[in-house]
Amino acid sequence: MITEAIFKERIVGAINTCIRMINESDKWDLEGKGIIENEWHSYQIKNDHTFVAVLTILGQKQTILFKKEEWIGFDVNVAANVKLQELLTKYSY
Repeated sequence: MITEAIFKERIVGAINTCIRMINESDKWDLEGKGIIENEWHSYQIKNDHTFVAVLTILGQKQTILFKKEEWIGFDVNVAANVKLQELLTKYSY
């Protein structure tokens, strides 16, 4: 049986991959730095299993909520996650 901890590792990896893809996309903020800071934090809302990622994008904190079905499953990756695809579209293309 796959535990929730493994799915958490997968969503963290997908977010890190997304950040790397955006920061390596040749777009930069006004100061020439990466668009999203590599250091970010997360927590889980226990009552409904929402995974919360707090990213710093262009110097501003942004919270992204992943509902249980968006991060607990076998298709947790950048290509399959709508919210990560939205970040890629907005900040790297």
